[in-house]
Amino acid sequence: MRNCYIFLLFLTAFSFCFSQNLEEAKAVINEVALSNHIKILSSDDFLGRAPGSKGEKKTISYLIEQYKKIGLVPANGKSYTQELNLVKLTPSVNPKILFQSKKGKIELRYGEDFVAITRRITNKVIIDPTEIIFAGYGINAPEYNWNDFNGIDVKNKIIIVMVNDPGFATKDTTLFNGKAMTYYGRWTYKYEEAARQGAKGVFIIHETEAASYPWEVVKNGRVGPQFFIAEKDKNFSRCMFEGWITYNKAKEIFKLAGLNLEDELKKATNRNFKAKSLGLKTSFIIKNKIDTIKTRNVLGIMLGSEKPDEYIFYMAHWDHLGYNSSLKGDSIFNGARDNASGVAGILQIAEAFSKLKEKPKRSIAFLSLTAEEQGLLGSEYYVKNPIISLNKIIATINLDGLNIFGKTKDISVIGYGKSDLDKYITETAKEFDKIVKPDPNPESGGYFRSDHFNFVKAGIPAIYIRHGLESIDGKDIQKLSRDWNKNHYHKVTDEFSPDWDLSGMVEEVQMLFVLGYKLSNENVYPKLYKK
Repeated sequence: MRNCYIFLLFLTAFSFCFSQNLEEAKAVINEVALSNHIKILSSDDFLGRAPGSKGEKKTISYLIEQYKKIGLVPANGKSYTQELNLVKLTPSVNPKILFQSKKGKIELRYGEDFVAITRRITNKVIIDPTEIIFAGYGINAPEYNWNDFNGIDVKNKIIIVMVNDPGFATKDTTLFNGKAMTYYGRWTYKYEEAARQGAKGVFIIHETEAASYPWEVVKNGRVGPQFFIAEKDKNFSRCMFEGWITYNKAKEIFKLAGLNLEDELKKATNRNFKAKSLGLKTSFIIKNKIDTIKTRNVLGIMLGSEKPDEYIFYMAHWDHLGYNSSLKGDSIFNGARDNASGVAGILQIAEAFSKLKEKPKRSIAFLSLTAEEQGLLGSEYYVKNPIISLNKIIATINLDGLNIFGKTKDISVIGYGKSDLDKYITETAKEFDKIVKPDPNPESGGYFRSDHFNFVKAGIPAIYIRHGLESIDGKDIQKLSRDWNKNHYHKVTDEFSPDWDLSGMVEEVQMLFVLGYKLSNENVYPKLYKK
């Protein structure tokens, strides 16, 4: 009996010490530490952290310095970096183009009314006068019994399509996934499908609510240098051009064609929709300045004590949009929230793991990714060229655009219902007195818009959380978030502010640390659902 009592005392003491150590490790994730990293990475000295720039060199040096300081081991032999080559195409496009017919013409101004780029690695693409087809939402989805290209040949034609998918426009749950965007609603898919259909080029109609961001985001992302992974065919399998036009200008174009845009978009939400020629043509030239740049992912690891060949991956993209010298006044896109905050998060999580006396059983990897802003290119490259084999990755935890609005009673899981990880994040959130809710804005397609999605496509489950909406101190977080997206997302004003309330960020980063710690000591293998 005495031996049992001593054993129980030992277990109690061990449990207390373990719990105390976990709390001590968790405490290194605090407002001061997070804000220090964010301030440095988003300072003007880093020039907006564009891939292949002086800003990248400073960023990579800073990350390697922090990885070494924390005690992470280089993952790529003796190197912390994975180098990849990207093609940098700097386009020059006609300042004005015309959509015209025998009845008249509509003038579009580059940057204000339309943008267009080419992925093709060539000095020039010439778009001769070409017929324009309205192809609805530009979707061919057999599983939804949907084909906007049925009965029409768009080969060597220009197509105009609407952003998002029919379910968003109608909120009809029987169409695709209702208001929640599917991958078919993403601009990336629409460009891919246009190329498969043989179109010469494609314009996507932008509408702020349907796209979930204002026109300035499109303009800032598509005017200036573009980065791509160079395929063996020099990207000639892609359309000659990929573009966007504003909703208001699209209305004028359809009016010239004798059509009402709103009426045509309603027709496009019907399965019996038939694509049609607008009876218009346009032509323009895109000239490219071609460069090849080297950029880098950064990967450090903390080896597990019992299962070093199984990994929990934390990831955050380090890049942003660089700077635009043609802008008057402030020309640097500092990217403080997007995504210096996420990088700060994984650095502090790594620091927390380093403070644990009992190291996790599985290894922990910390991946800082390049070129997310150019289409998730760093993560795409990693998945195609993994340093740590994909079959060794148990789960991924992505940090992108962290909470600057304060503490909440809830958190939003982007892609809730996609994997077994829901159970783990729900249990962990409960320990922090939070409830888990699904994405409050699934129509924005957030699940498809950050680096974890390339790992998901490779069959690896992922967790990606965003701030909740139920403030503990009465703030209207939904309004604050909406205003931030409107006024700061992908703009030069995404700068660190002393007005930010980082208390919610601290809780959420701590939560992701605890989540990863649990997963690192489990014997289970979370599954990604097929639906």
